[in-house]
Formats: sequence, C-alpha cells, structure tokens
Amino acid sequence: MATGGVINLDQDHPRWEEYKFERLRHPSVEDDIDKNPYPQRYDNSRTSRPRRSLIRKEGQSNVQFKGVRRKTHRYVKDLFISFLDLKWRYVVLIFFAAFFVFYGVFGVAYYFLAWLHGDFENLDNPDYVPCIENMEGAWDAFLFSVETQSTIGYGIIYAHPECGSTLPIIYLQVAAGFLFETLVFGAIFAKMARPKHRRHTLVFSRHACVLQENGQLTLQIRVGDMRRSHLIETRVRGVLIKRHVVREKYVYPLFQHQLEFDAHEMGDRLFLLWPLILTHRITETSPLWTLKPDDLVFDKFEIVVFLEGYIESTGEMCQARTSYTTREILWGHRFTRLEEYDPKNDLWVMDFVKFNQVVPSATPRCSAAELAEQRATGGGLTQSASHPELFQSNATLDDDEYDTAGSEADDSDEGYTVGQPIRIPFTPMSSDSQEV
Repeated sequence: MATGGVINLDQDHPRWEEYKFERLRHPSVEDDIDKNPYPQRYDNSRTSRPRRSLIRKEGQSNVQFKGVRRKTHRYVKDLFISFLDLKWRYVVLIFFAAFFVFYGVFGVAYYFLAWLHGDFENLDNPDYVPCIENMEGAWDAFLFSVETQSTIGYGIIYAHPECGSTLPIIYLQVAAGFLFETLVFGAIFAKMARPKHRRHTLVFSRHACVLQENGQLTLQIRVGDMRRSHLIETRVRGVLIKRHVVREKYVYPLFQHQLEFDAHEMGDRLFLLWPLILTHRITETSPLWTLKPDDLVFDKFEIVVFLEGYIESTGEMCQARTSYTTREILWGHRFTRLEEYDPKNDLWVMDFVKFNQVVPSATPRCSAAELAEQRATGGGLTQSASHPELFQSNATLDDDEYDTAGSEADDSDEGYTVGQPIRIPFTPMSSDSQEV
C-alpha cells in the first residue's frame, strides 16, 4: 500500500519492480497464472530458485576446481605467487616457523661440531679449549645460532678463535641468513603492497537499472572512488554470462558475451573524480537486445563488471569487479542524483548516502527489439491496444513528455534504497491509468 508516499519494499506493491519475485511464491493466484506467458514454469521450483553468482559483490570468485592432477606440485613450482595468495594468518605462521627452522638447522650444526670436537666430554676440564665456549647443551647451541644470525652480540657463549672449524659454519650462516631474510621480508612487502586492496575504496551500486534514455533502452550502474588520489587510465568493461546453445545442440552453461560500457561521451575511459553512471546501450549488437522484464524472473544470467586502472602513487595496475544477477537488475528505474553544489563553501559535494538510491523512470515493458519493431511499424511510444503489455502505465508519454518526466525525476532529491521502507514522490493516478 502507498500511504502518504511511503512504500514498504517488503510488501508486494505494484509500484515496485521486484513484485514479480514475490508473486512467484504464490502460484495459486489465478490472476498471475493467466498473465504468465510461461505457465509450466510455475511448477518448476528449480527454475525460479535463485542461483548463486559466479562473482560475489565484493569481487571474490565462487568458482571451485576439483580433479586437478598434481595440484600441490603445480602450486609449489609457482612458489612465490602461491605465497602471495596465502591468507595472512598462514603467512605469519610461516614467517615464525621459517626463522625457527633456520636457527635450528645451524644450531644442530654447531651442536654436532662441538660433539665431534669433544667439548661435552671436557666440560669440567679447565685446561681444555672448546670450539664454542660455555656450550653445554642443545639449547645453548640454538641460542648461539640466534645470536650469530641476528648480530645482537655474543654473551658468555662465543666461538673460540683457536678452533678454526667453527668459522666456515658461521660464515655460511651469515651469508645464507642475509639471503633468507631478503627473500622473506621481500615477499611480505610484496604481499602488503599488492594493489588488490585498493578495490575496497572503489564502490559499485548495489543494483543495476534498465531504463529508457534518449529514446533507447540502456543498462546503467554506478561506480565511485572514495579516495582523493584517484586511479589514472581507468577503463571499464562488462561480461554477460548466460547459458548458450549452438546449432549443433551443444550447451555452454557459462557462455560469455561482451558488454560495452561508457560514461557520458568518454567511451570506456573514465575520469573517476566523482561517482559516475556507466551506461550500456542496448542496440542490435548487444546481447541484451531481446531482454524483457519477464526474463529477469525466469532467466538465469549474470553481468560482471570490471574496473581497471593504475594507482596514482605506485603505478601498479588495480582491478575491481562486481556482479549483478537477475534479482539485482531493476526495470524502469534510474539512479537519483547525488551531485550537489555547496555555494557556502564554493565546492561540489558528492552525497554517498544517495549512491544506491533509485527513482522510478518511464520505461517500456518490452525488449529493445520489440520497441524497435513497434517504432518501425509506426507505433511510436504510445500504448497500443494490440500490445498493451509492452508498456508501463507511465510509458504512454510522447518524446517531449518523456524528457520532462526524466528531468523532473533527476531534479528531485528524493529516492529510495532497495530493501528498506522508503519515501518517494507519490502522485495519485487518474481513473483511466494504472499505477506503476
């Protein structure tokens, strides 16, 4: 219900695009069955069940590999990258364990040298000259190894200069220790400096929107960079992952189609100084050419968006990615404006509170292909008696009224966020029109 312009998205409200998903839970409703072009799909619970995305919203992969032969051997051969990909808790554990083993190996060498020299058999002989002075056991040998490698200075345990066999081992430990520490600390520094954590300050909108803009159906998402030092040479690209069947009846369950995004008139290159809306124009070459609102219910596909650029301070390549499933694509909505000029401080303010807010937008409820066919036959954008299902109730406007409605929606500061009780401008509908 809409009372005072407040809409609760948890309810099945006809003005909200996701009402169709709520209706799928009630297949016994006769009105829904009559309007459903695919009545047999209501009985197939697996068809309407949402599928987990291949890429999570944060960019992590949901792909698992199994049956790989000699998997451990392959990872060991690529040891450095395997180390960089480890989680930090394992890296810290390996760090302490590696130094303990390194000190222990040379501690055993010193203990074995003292045993061969007979130092332990002459501990009570004051006239005996040992190789390592005051070494009485294994822990003393370990302590001597730590003091030698870390160069903290010898205490009462030290190498006697009259025993020349100790010097080669000390030299070997010092030389190997420098190389070992360089590799360990270099790998840890490389892991800390990896640019993948830069993606946490690159934000994508929670939903994607399908709307009509300049008379053409488009798919839009919003992206923003929260840092003051922005990426340079930023580019964006998208991939549609969907089931595909070739002429020979072979099925590709995860077939990839290219989606071209652009920001304003900049092509795929972005000037990401403030949040931008990325637009994919649904043309004849687009894989979304035949996409209809019902496909967001019955089809299963995923749109993956990649944002790449170079970090300004380090020059390293950074990639951020996210995905949108059919349940995260809103038909007939656009993002609300978040750019505000502050005349008091003489600067532009980007209100990230409105980053995920959307407002309704007059959009035909048909595919881009059907819309082009209607225009080719002279139907234009007016609602046809023979095809009333192709348009939303607010899609009976002509081109000028579309522009006016769009500008009014853009100038409005009110929007709503998916999944929360919201407040949007509410206009009572006339008796001869429907509510969106």
